[in-house]
Amino acid sequence: MPMYSDDQVPQQSEELWKDCQQLLNDLIKEAPVKTKSLKIPARKTLDFTNGESFYILKDGLLKEYCDDTHLINHEENDLVGLQCLIDVPQTIIETDFAIIVDEYDVSEFLYYIASDKTRLENWNTYLVNLIQSFQLITCDYKKEEVLFSPDIREFKKDQKIIHQGETDNEVYTLINGSAAVMVNDTQVGEIIRDEIFGAIAALTNTVRTADVVATSDCLVMVVPSERFQNLLASRPEMVTKLIEDMARNIISSNEQIVSLSNNE
Repeated sequence: MPMYSDDQVPQQSEELWKDCQQLLNDLIKEAPVKTKSLKIPARKTLDFTNGESFYILKDGLLKEYCDDTHLINHEENDLVGLQCLIDVPQTIIETDFAIIVDEYDVSEFLYYIASDKTRLENWNTYLVNLIQSFQLITCDYKKEEVLFSPDIREFKKDQKIIHQGETDNEVYTLINGSAAVMVNDTQVGEIIRDEIFGAIAALTNTVRTADVVATSDCLVMVVPSERFQNLLASRPEMVTKLIEDMARNIISSNEQIVSLSNNE
């Protein structure tokens, strides 16, 4: 499992990492390997900008940095290089000494995951657990209470709350009412009361991948992404809520995709 650089890891993160390790072990049992026991030399920076490969560390230690700050040590059996799925990786990973890895082709691995519903659900659980574990670490380092006055907005039935294809830095929470998640005019999910939504695009500064349309008159709390990050850092319970909402949306979207596929 990854080891935080100063070893001050919340117990919940340790438990989530153990769950991640078991899920990963099950996922890679039959996954196609691009290169077995690949040796990477010492003092090497791994390049994930091409988005072609990631690795399972078999022997040695990898260090992950952000802006010259040492964040994480990756250890044996860790999956390294998920940032290859991001257009511009925010961290770099380097070797101090030579290491041995198994290399996996990203496209082949994701196709292998998507070809089986159980594998897809386990992969989603792995990602959600991993995100939550690092969010908990962030919260552990910033405990102070953050005061804020959120923006409360009203939306009428059939009015768009979020517009597909647009970019903004706002995170939403549905106070009352209901809303639907629409992709190209096809419903792929729903937003329920007290649910946090729109966080991923806001926090990663990427375009909205779906419309969110009010299916009844709604009251929505709106928070800028910078302030929302401060809330996550100071209120661990909000991290848990966000992860739960993300997990529910992932499962709901997968079910919708399977349903739409079966109807074709």
